[in-house]
Amino acid sequence: MARDDWDAIVVGAGHNGLVAGFYLARRGLRTLILERREIVGGACVTEEFAPGFHASPGAYVLSMLRDPIWRDMRLKQRGLRVLQSGPSLNVFPDGENFTLHGDARAAIEAIRERSPKDAIAYPRFESYLETAAKSLMPLYDRQPIDPELRHAEDLREAVLITWLALRNRKSLADVAYLFSTSATQLLNEFFESPELKAALGWESISNTLSGPATPGTAYRLLHEAAVSGGAGGGVGWGFVEGGMGTVTRLMADAAREAGAVIRTGGPVERVIVRDGRAVGVAMEGGEELRARVVLSNADPKRTFLGLIDEADLPPAFVGRIRAYKSDGASIKMNLAVDALPRFRDDTTGGDAVQDYHRGLIQITKPLEELDTDQQAASSGVPAENPHVELCIPTVHDPSLAPEGKHVVTIGIRSQPYTLADDGWDSIRDAVADRLIKQLGAVMPNLPDSILHREVLTPLDLERRLGLTGGHHMHGDMSPDQLFFLRPVRGSGGYRTPVRNLYLCGAGTHPGGGVSGANGMNASKVVLKDLKGRRG
Repeated sequence: MARDDWDAIVVGAGHNGLVAGFYLARRGLRTLILERREIVGGACVTEEFAPGFHASPGAYVLSMLRDPIWRDMRLKQRGLRVLQSGPSLNVFPDGENFTLHGDARAAIEAIRERSPKDAIAYPRFESYLETAAKSLMPLYDRQPIDPELRHAEDLREAVLITWLALRNRKSLADVAYLFSTSATQLLNEFFESPELKAALGWESISNTLSGPATPGTAYRLLHEAAVSGGAGGGVGWGFVEGGMGTVTRLMADAAREAGAVIRTGGPVERVIVRDGRAVGVAMEGGEELRARVVLSNADPKRTFLGLIDEADLPPAFVGRIRAYKSDGASIKMNLAVDALPRFRDDTTGGDAVQDYHRGLIQITKPLEELDTDQQAASSGVPAENPHVELCIPTVHDPSLAPEGKHVVTIGIRSQPYTLADDGWDSIRDAVADRLIKQLGAVMPNLPDSILHREVLTPLDLERRLGLTGGHHMHGDMSPDQLFFLRPVRGSGGYRTPVRNLYLCGAGTHPGGGVSGANGMNASKVVLKDLKGRRG
């Protein structure tokens, strides 16, 4: 029997769930946000992984949060501070290293030392992506159009898209090309240096099993330029003071002030569906909560294959969701260390901070070798010497560790959720040992400085954060899973085949990353629908 009546229930207090709940509550809806864990944040949290050491098991830098969310939730006024990152250092197997600076002039000078031709091409490449990104940017903060024009707003969106296409007609061919070509093909058009192409192209393999030579992977570079460029709130990308959990903690404060109720430690067992409509949720333990609408911030597979009875969904839709690509391909490690990691040629010693400590360190390889790693991972074989991304957030925010000690956060690519042999529980430590040994080859003092380590395989990420397949983005960011095709064709505008049930997480347009656009856009659709019913 129902104990409470709500206008809206949001399943999952990740950042998008909090954003959606905030906007619904601000418009006067009685809104309940349910979180299965004891803390809000989803994959955007700060947790103690060793005594006195704090880090995130998920997102660890902020770059995409949309301007309206900064403003409406008053995040700056609440104390959200972004500590600007340093340059990105790229280290290669032969010992070569290359620093890609955020400052355009410094970047060009560093590139010139490697290739004068590439130094000339680099501003052209940046302008190319920026122009294409600007033409798409107005679409990121809006509901994607339904090609079948089933709703009144689709006609308005069609007019907007036509106007945008005419206004940006000179870049239409470039946008279409970026959606269809590979990262390798795109970078080959501009550059000759394998090191520069790797430094710019490694992002194309994040959160996917596709290699950089796979058609469609160039979009990953465009997405970063579109959503991160001139990052939200007037700040560049960087590390959040207090860790990423500060973002969602302050969002929760804003949602509560708007009138939303947030309940943690409350796992939802299923969405209650009656006559094709969502009418509430059933909690683990039997409690039922009723609502006019339900929003799921869980990923699409967890929502439709876990929270909904298959009999309440069209068979074709179920087939599409089952085929939706959401296998993660990364291991996350957090290390508690008693000394700053140093490269072999850094003899400064002590706690002296170098430029490379302030940014992201990419231990990478040429694009064709990344393809080989991804092909192996696609067959269920973890890459043995994979691309590694490393950062040291305590350089910016010492409060995350005891005095004089540091946190090292590491992302390891080409590590598939589905293994050909054994299972992650049986090989986790062996794989982690091998990766630490490999890091020690370039940072000799790192292995002996480790006091504690947290190793999160794709399976661990699934268990802990509720991410199907351990996929941080709730599904691949490939052209067949973007815009009105995200998560699947026929259900790409936050509405679902179950009336009164909506998606608001990263498995919707515009995809993953801590942008909040998904939750903001979904709330607008919900409010339109509820207004229409009152009319």
